[in-house]
Amino acid sequence: MTVVHSFNLQIHRHGERAPDEEELSLSDEQELIKNLTYIEGPEGLTNVGKRRAYQIGKYIRQRYGSQGNNLISDIYYQNEISLRSTDKERTKMTIQVAMAAVYPPKAEQQWDDGVGKVWQPVPYSSVPLSEDYLRYYSNCHRFKELMTQAQEQALREEFAAYEDLVPFLVLKTGKNFTDNPLYYQMLFDLFRSSIGLGLDIPEWSKPLLARLSEAARLAYRMYFRDDEMKKIGGGVLLHKFISMSKDIISNKPVPQRLHIFSAHDFNIGALMEVAQVKCDHSIPEYGAVFSLELYRSRSTGSYSVVPVYLPQAGESSAQMLRIIGCESSPYCDFHKFHQNSKDFILPERDYYQTCNIKTEL
Repeated sequence: MTVVHSFNLQIHRHGERAPDEEELSLSDEQELIKNLTYIEGPEGLTNVGKRRAYQIGKYIRQRYGSQGNNLISDIYYQNEISLRSTDKERTKMTIQVAMAAVYPPKAEQQWDDGVGKVWQPVPYSSVPLSEDYLRYYSNCHRFKELMTQAQEQALREEFAAYEDLVPFLVLKTGKNFTDNPLYYQMLFDLFRSSIGLGLDIPEWSKPLLARLSEAARLAYRMYFRDDEMKKIGGGVLLHKFISMSKDIISNKPVPQRLHIFSAHDFNIGALMEVAQVKCDHSIPEYGAVFSLELYRSRSTGSYSVVPVYLPQAGESSAQMLRIIGCESSPYCDFHKFHQNSKDFILPERDYYQTCNIKTEL
């Protein structure tokens, strides 16, 4: 099939970071980790994370620049790309470093003989965390109600198989994992952050790592336990993709053909869920990138959607995934994609109403 790439909505997880305060409370090396991350502070993007962010940018340039699908130029034009970050330092820094790799300044944009020859400032937008649909898990009252129900159900069902670990984990971390199964994911994120800092995971955890990893995945999956949770988490992004795709199909002017969101693992998972993507739905790594790409067939003029996943920038290759109902090919007819996912579409204004958020946005 000969196709033309018409539009792309992409979301990535930030690069490696220092542990946050809750994760750090699970560690028996708190002072060591604090000393290693005193510059970044809790949740701060580390130097490893900055390198990961640069790899995200190299991937974007390679796939969507002039040597790839040609959605953006080699120099920065504000009407070609839209950038948004959550209001967190690690996601803001990730998008800044990524754009340094996407747009190394050509002669006409070099603004001095020093740093101006290697760095081009590229703007992005963000909104307060309390009003950001990308932070649905922290600002949406309805989602929090559903999460409470999900935890109660999961403790009776999935996490019953891990009850034998709880006394040992209480001893090692001081936290009761029965009270809050999300501790399993916090612990796993602590391990990931520690490895990024050059530390080993605790010796006590190594014999249990396979079970702890699966428990962490189950904790992550609680965010998408039912359709309403999926819709709140990913419905706004899905609505943006479908609305802009419809405009393109209708030949309406859509200048910005590449929309990038610098966000978190829960955002990648939520968009995958509402887009009905078939995959193992494991916790995205730091530097994971997921895209919904819109293509037009040169021969028929028909449009199709392709889900593309990069498990970790700089460490893996992009994978064309499948959409439920379109398993025979990565290219899913747009109208079929729309029909399959329409129940998850959530306009931004409806998000604020559902979540009881007062906003001027």
